[in-house]
Amino acid sequence: MTTAEIIAALGLSGHFEGGYFRETYGSPGLDVPTAHGPRGLMSSIYYMLTDDSPVDHFHTKHSTGIQYHHLGAPLTYHMIHPDGRYERVVLGPDIAQGQQPSLAVAGGVWKAAELTGGAYGLVSEVVAPAWDMADMIPIGRAALLAKFPQHHDIIVRLTPAP
Repeated sequence: MTTAEIIAALGLSGHFEGGYFRETYGSPGLDVPTAHGPRGLMSSIYYMLTDDSPVDHFHTKHSTGIQYHHLGAPLTYHMIHPDGRYERVVLGPDIAQGQQPSLAVAGGVWKAAELTGGAYGLVSEVVAPAWDMADMIPIGRAALLAKFPQHHDIIVRLTPAP
């Protein structure tokens, strides 16, 4: 299938961080208390980066998310932990080449992803407690650089231009 055919077949739409997405599950009626108010027990989305939208910009959220690779090219995840440690993981099907089929990213870890080759890479993300827009913590380039100046090059590359 082409990228456009997959977007249409899965009902994906543009995402404000880059790429395309659609929520596939939202655990209605199964709320849990959190420090930020009640949230659903869990949620799940499809998320796809494409050659015309290859970057998911740095952001974090309060909840932990687990990404699962489905189709297409691998996606490279870049993570900056609260203590400043940088981690890079390639999410994809080729375990023999060091790729991982799934990846858990704890809440509070700054995360960006990129498609470095191929027409698209399709993943799902399960978040628990459920994703809520109020829990989304975007960050501008200047603020992220002020927190982690040691990661200048990757931050500049994976944040929108000011």
